[in-house]
Amino acid sequence: MRKILWLLAIVFFAVGLGWERMLPNNPTVEATVESDASYTADSYSLFDDTSQRFVAHRGYSNGAPENTVPAFELAGKCGFWGIETDISESADGVFMCMHDDTIERTTDGYGTIGDYTYSQLMDFNITSGSNIELYDDLTIPTMIEYLNTCVIYGCVPVIEIKSVQNYDAFLETIYNSGLQDRCIITGGMPDLLEIRARNSDILLMPIGYSNKEYTYYLEQVSALTDNRGILYNYPVVTEEIVRILHEQGLYCGVWSLDTAEEAELYLSYGVDFVVTNEIPGLNQMINENE
Repeated sequence: MRKILWLLAIVFFAVGLGWERMLPNNPTVEATVESDASYTADSYSLFDDTSQRFVAHRGYSNGAPENTVPAFELAGKCGFWGIETDISESADGVFMCMHDDTIERTTDGYGTIGDYTYSQLMDFNITSGSNIELYDDLTIPTMIEYLNTCVIYGCVPVIEIKSVQNYDAFLETIYNSGLQDRCIITGGMPDLLEIRARNSDILLMPIGYSNKEYTYYLEQVSALTDNRGILYNYPVVTEEIVRILHEQGLYCGVWSLDTAEEAELYLSYGVDFVVTNEIPGLNQMINENE
């Protein structure tokens, strides 16, 4: 029965739900943001491969502990378009996948990633998260391990910068993976400005929170050039907001929603991708034997 469900999951993703992106053919520019015609929301190849773009939040974090190699692999096996993770830099310049400012919640250690060298971080184990009992001796993964998983499964890396000092080395890690043309970087504006000063092509998206109007983030993103958008907390995103962003040549992603009904609604608005902790409508079809 489990094999049948897995096959149904694959078929479901293959044939699609019939949701179509409704993006403007002739984007116009309002005063807030100067548009770059080469990066209109319906032309960039990153979004050409599918109309159903689900991004696994911290990997498939409802199937395996968040931001671990098993969570990234499950996301790939389940057919996610993208895999999201959070990056902090160790004391000796290794980029690690960790969401929190400190490591207490998910490991048996304490302090921050930046307090330790890579070798010291390998002494800590992941001790909490979904189905943790199925995974022994899990350690904090590196950004290289995460990117390798994205390469293997053909997933788009959606990378949130949490604490990075060496932006050149950070970008070099992406370049070495070959994913610089299929990559989204998000986070705070100071980090994104550092990235844009070094790279004019990668899609950059500041994170939008529901306590601020979208116009606040429109003003922020105007400081970036070329390929840009907003990754916005979904409850405050409306169809009108999506239309305005697209008319200004900006992409719109939403985070984090977990039901098929929510996904269908926001995809009908024309959002470019959806960050989720689940596979909308398919959360019971995971092959746990893989």
